Order: sequence, then C-alpha cells, then structure tokens
Amino acid sequence: MALMKNLSVILVVLLALALSPVNPASLFSTFASNLGPQEEIKYTVLRRGSGYEERLYPSKNWLCTEQKGINGNEDQIQVFLRLFDYLGGENDQNRKLKMGIPASIEYKVRAEGKVYLACFFLEEKDQSDYPTPTNKDVFITRRPEMTVFTRKFGGYATTESTWMAEADSLRTLLKLAGENTQSDTMYWNAYNSPVKFWNRRNEVWLLKE
Repeated sequence: MALMKNLSVILVVLLALALSPVNPASLFSTFASNLGPQEEIKYTVLRRGSGYEERLYPSKNWLCTEQKGINGNEDQIQVFLRLFDYLGGENDQNRKLKMGIPASIEYKVRAEGKVYLACFFLEEKDQSDYPTPTNKDVFITRRPEMTVFTRKFGGYATTESTWMAEADSLRTLLKLAGENTQSDTMYWNAYNSPVKFWNRRNEVWLLKE
C-alpha cells in the first residue's frame, strides 16, 4: 500500500506537468532541476524543549500564490505548478530560478474564512534581485521575522487534516511546557520532493505568542 501511495504521488506530479497550459517540457525541466540539493532558509535554534524546538526565522522574501483549499495531492500540485511556472521563466526577465526550501503554506483564519498562501522560499542570491511574476496570481511577499515552535514529522502530508492533527499534537506538547502560541496563523512546511520515499521531513510552525 505504501508503494502504491508513493507511485500515485509521482504519477500525479507527472500528469499535472504534462497537462499544464504552459510549455510542459520547460516545466518538467524546472521540476527535475529542483529534485537535487536545495537551499534551505537559515534559522537560529533558540531553545530545545522536550520534543520540540524554539526557532528564530529572519525576515525573507517568498514566492507565493493564494490557495483556496487543501483537498489532496492534485489540488496542491496544481497550485504549486503556478510557482514552478515562475521558476521556469514565466517572469518579466524570462529568467530561470531554483526553488529554495521549504515549500510552505501560510494558514490564516480571518473573519471572512480561511486563507491559504502556498509559497517557495527564494534562494539567498535571489532575495534582493528577483524578476517580477507575469502571472497576476503569483507574487513576492516578505514574511516578517518570527519566533516559532516546531518539530519534525515524516510521511506524505497532503491533506489539511494531517497538518491540523500535527498542529494539535504540537500545541498539546507546548501547553504541558507552559508555552503559548497564536491561534489564527501557522505554517505548514514540506522539505522533500514527491519522489523521496523515505525519511521525509515535514514541520508545522506555530508562532510564539
């Protein structure tokens, strides 16, 4: 069953690339080039608690697009393909960029409902010199400096229920330690490509209150 799950993820990725309205060869090349080592956003570990870390993340630029909901592999991949389009040259300089990690979803609860932003970290060399997206649904946003609580977990986190269950478990752990977190914003982060089967890394970031 695990093998079938992994194969289905790969097939969904390849199918989405093949059916993309932009140049599929270019998109596939961009996707393939981002399967190797990727630059991770740097952070400082402020403290290690019992089963969690407190980290400080600097203010950085992220490539983002709004996502209406998270229902499964296909939905997430279609949204992230917009970001791969940008990396593949769909920008005002026709320039190709590499994807930094993590791939991150900013989850916010607002009066009008839930808001999701699907984002890629921009590598350091592109932080101050990045091309402008030509797709009106793609934009660069600067996240503020933030202190978060987090821990690593494995597997394929492809549904909202998986992320929320991890967030609830982490909150329970933090409450036992006397730590408080913001309830209206969190970040869901994946560090591996869909074709990495084992030792996967995912993290929920809860903002320190």
